[in-house]
Amino acid sequence: MKTKSLFAMLSVSLLVFACKPKNGAGEANGKTDSTVKQDTPKETVAHADAPAGNSPKTYTISFTPDSALLGKQKEASIKISPVSATDLSDPDGKSEGIEMTFKITITNKNKIGSSSVGVSPSDFRLVLDNNTSISQTSGGYVSAEAESTKESNEITYRLPNGTKPKTLNLFYDETRAAVGVSLK
Repeated sequence: MKTKSLFAMLSVSLLVFACKPKNGAGEANGKTDSTVKQDTPKETVAHADAPAGNSPKTYTISFTPDSALLGKQKEASIKISPVSATDLSDPDGKSEGIEMTFKITITNKNKIGSSSVGVSPSDFRLVLDNNTSISQTSGGYVSAEAESTKESNEITYRLPNGTKPKTLNLFYDETRAAVGVSLK
């Protein structure tokens, strides 16, 4: 009887070991976790190696000087902060112009109790290298209370194809200031 039970236990253990997949057999069938772990980095590498041609061309904007005093009493100080300039192109890659975006920060130099100061970027004019003037595409009115500072939302200009900005003319209270613009 002992021999039969020993033989049965030996048979069962051989059967159990025979049914387990060997290291190479499970990977060939794609049934192990290591296959999934190996596939994930390959996908990440493929995304990281995306062609550089898919990103739009960008430019650096600079304003000289980057601030101006406006108003009959020089009560409005406007500082211009560049945000971005991106080449606009159609699906075939043909350039359709440049979209230039910046922000302004207005400081009201009036004393407390005086009136607020506000500017409308729709009054500003961007002079191009072909001496034409264009107005903004988007951007809203911004005002500051006495002795305070306020930053605008982004102000956007769309430059026609083949042109570059030359000067930004700022207007407030029948006064005007010209700021040089360069795009590199």
